[in-house]
Amino acid sequence: RFSVHYPRNWSALAGEGDPVHLQPRGDQDVAVTLWAIPAEIVGPQGILDAFEHLAEARGLAVSHGSVRLDRWGEDAWAGSWAWEESRNGGSRLWRVLVLGHDQQLLYAMINGTPDGMDAAWEVCRRILASIRLPPAELLSPEFFPLALMELLNDRRARGEAPWLYDNQGNLVSGSMKVRLGDLYRAYLEEGELEEVAGALDLRGQASIERTWADRSWEDVQSHLRVVLRRREAVEELDIVGIPLDGGVIACPVLDTDDHMAFIPASESARWGVDPHDLLTRAVALLDAEGPVRLQAVRDGDRLAGYRIVAGDGYDSGRLLCPGLRARLAEELGSSLLVAMPSAGFVLVLRDDEAFRSGLALQAEAGYRRRPRPLSADLWRWTEAGLELVSAAGSPG
Repeated sequence: RFSVHYPRNWSALAGEGDPVHLQPRGDQDVAVTLWAIPAEIVGPQGILDAFEHLAEARGLAVSHGSVRLDRWGEDAWAGSWAWEESRNGGSRLWRVLVLGHDQQLLYAMINGTPDGMDAAWEVCRRILASIRLPPAELLSPEFFPLALMELLNDRRARGEAPWLYDNQGNLVSGSMKVRLGDLYRAYLEEGELEEVAGALDLRGQASIERTWADRSWEDVQSHLRVVLRRREAVEELDIVGIPLDGGVIACPVLDTDDHMAFIPASESARWGVDPHDLLTRAVALLDAEGPVRLQAVRDGDRLAGYRIVAGDGYDSGRLLCPGLRARLAEELGSSLLVAMPSAGFVLVLRDDEAFRSGLALQAEAGYRRRPRPLSADLWRWTEAGLELVSAAGSPG
């Protein structure tokens, strides 16, 4: 129905469907609520009608002149409105964003005390700006370049060169140049502009994010984490990475509450820290973060294993964590089998012949269709680390 990005130090509460409630962990009295409705929105009048329905449901009156209207992407309209409520001797502020196109309507509502709003407003603004609706329909070739360029520029970090496109059919950012024809073919295969932009973002993330540029080792060492990436995805980046078997690389990264940055090899040299030592510390910090959210995988009434679903972007990196491995080995048995078709889809099952063929099929199929593909193979997870095996079980 939609995608949204929120910081890791916020919590998300959602049932089987909408709404989704996002709140900061702490004492800030503010919340963001999002819910989507399969309703057609035709132009700005559709947005105004949606606000009227919302106001009527809450016993409020809305003036069309108080709603700010604008486009949202290539195929949607958006409007914003705000009001204040008095209760129990205090006040509560409400700000609402409504957006939609001919397939869907989405409400995004922020509410909180004036102090809570002031403290969290910049984060809330970034959350709203990250909302993406599924496309109403596939973009035509004449609209695709501008839409992709705008999305990439929305996603770029501060200080990164903006994305532009030239009359030779290339999308350009600094020294990076990509043919639009190749990107459009990928878009037609994926059907999602966001996935094409995400893959291109990864290729373009060649330098440390500005938050960490020129910082000392003492400043950054506690922010180390680790991810696994496919070699082809990062081989053009001069970053710290430790090759594993099967074309996979372990990449130490620097983490903030809502994003991570790869570490240029030049920064590791400036700190005087060996890449293997960076990885060791990154794994230790990730392993020490506490209980990891796991989703049970069952074969009938029998527990087969778990999917790692921490939701913080480091699911793949946790396959390097000895503490988590020991916990799963105690529960599932000492022999563990892993499928990691993508960085965000990691399965750990007991090494049982009955599960192996199905897990091999999931690895191969997921590798072909998921964003950020990682490995089409199966792996054993032992005390020594990850060991590549073939689908048939013989050493790779």
